[in-house]
Amino acid sequence: MEQKRKITVNIAGTNLTLITDESDAFVEAVVAMVNEQMNATKSYTVRSMPPINAALLCAIDACGERLKAEKRIRNLEAQASLYEVTIKNLKEELAACKGKENTAEEPAAAADDGFTRLSDMLRNSGVGAEEAEDKVKLLEKYLESRKTPGAGDTRTREEKIRYIESLLRGND
Repeated sequence: MEQKRKITVNIAGTNLTLITDESDAFVEAVVAMVNEQMNATKSYTVRSMPPINAALLCAIDACGERLKAEKRIRNLEAQASLYEVTIKNLKEELAACKGKENTAEEPAAAADDGFTRLSDMLRNSGVGAEEAEDKVKLLEKYLESRKTPGAGDTRTREEKIRYIESLLRGND
């Protein structure tokens, strides 16, 4: 971190002295953005608008955009947390299935039950409906292929687990 220093900038024809620890490049980028916003504000409003009014309109726009961005970040963090919990639960479920004796019926029933819970979680998680439906369809297709005898799936159990995890993460 740099030491705080004074730097003079020109915004909308007014010289201002700032005290900052940011790099010159960063300050120049911010000043350019503010000047661009001020010019845009003046172009779609009264050209004789006092600079303070244009600055206030720019500040209102910037604050509104910041609030929208913060809300989007919170939503994405919540969605990521939900995915992490879902993956953790499915890994535990898969580990439990591995520990059981594998009869022909038991793993399929456990997978179907886990699939139903996963479908519900995806649909209720705030994920876009289309994205959730796509993931559900891929998992349904995978489970259907497991039920069909001689379906020709030569993947090992570990490969199948990795495949399901990749579907859940969206890395199809």
